[in-house]
Amino acid sequence: MAFLIDGAFIRSKFHSTMQRDITAIDVQNVVKNVLIDLKAQDIQYRVYFYDCPPYSGKTKLPITHTPYDFEATPQYSKMLQFLKEVKLLPFFAVREGVLSFQGWILKKSCYGMSPLTDNCFSPNLKQKGVDIKIGLDVAWVSFNKIAANIVLITGDSDFIPVVKTARRSGVFVYLFTLGHNVKTEFCENVDVANTRSLDQLVSSNSVS
Repeated sequence: MAFLIDGAFIRSKFHSTMQRDITAIDVQNVVKNVLIDLKAQDIQYRVYFYDCPPYSGKTKLPITHTPYDFEATPQYSKMLQFLKEVKLLPFFAVREGVLSFQGWILKKSCYGMSPLTDNCFSPNLKQKGVDIKIGLDVAWVSFNKIAANIVLITGDSDFIPVVKTARRSGVFVYLFTLGHNVKTEFCENVDVANTRSLDQLVSSNSVS
């Protein structure tokens, strides 16, 4: 069984559900809960985790134009440590894309505020290369018979064409959306679609 996990997606879902940042052990426990849900605890598996290292560039704050170094932020070191720990998990492999800084975004809490301050903005960071790596790996696993089963943990309906390709190659595809709203077509084109929320998945299949 091959797990393909959209890292940014699971980090966001975990934070909104558990009200804290996800850890490497949390990721490992989600995988274990999925295996329990599929009654596949004894199956051989490998996890491919897709995410981006933190952005390390420099820019200026939007209002005061004070120099801003992303590498000096707590978030930078925390994300580096997280990815390092995921890489050390048994049967895990990390596939990395890159982050691109595309300016500053006004926070919703500051709409209509005057005057604006630097704290009213957050960096607009976009992932590059992650989705294509997931798509290519689904094709690679399918065409080369690397695994008979693929578990895809994502909320991105853009993967519909790649799961169709996997199923045409004879691979069984299991989708876990962690409660995220996806297109009905996505669920229709996998073998099993589990749309329960993260907390429901964990509570019903608790692991120690």
